Amino acid sequence: MRCEEFVNEYMPTVKANIAYILYNKYELKQVEISEILDITQPAVSQYIRGSRGKTTELSKDIEGAIEEIAENIYNYSESGKLTQEKVDDMMCEICKKI
Repeated sequence: MRCEEFVNEYMPTVKANIAYILYNKYELKQVEISEILDITQPAVSQYIRGSRGKTTELSKDIEGAIEEIAENIYNYSESGKLTQEKVDDMMCEICKKI
């Protein structure tokens, strides 16, 4: 898949799912999630409420990979070792699976 296609078609859904997991499962604050995902806090709020971003159907395999990435993001964040480059690399891994 081309990066442009992933960014336009799948990225909002992926970010919405990650934001939802980080907020509900790991209890991160919306501001923390916005910094991690490089989006605004209002976007995080909309992702969590489901009013934005969940427009593309994902397979169970991809949903599982998103759960794993959210867990990795949380663990790296808690250890202080999370960088934007790591987040970008994780997004690339999702793209490769789609």
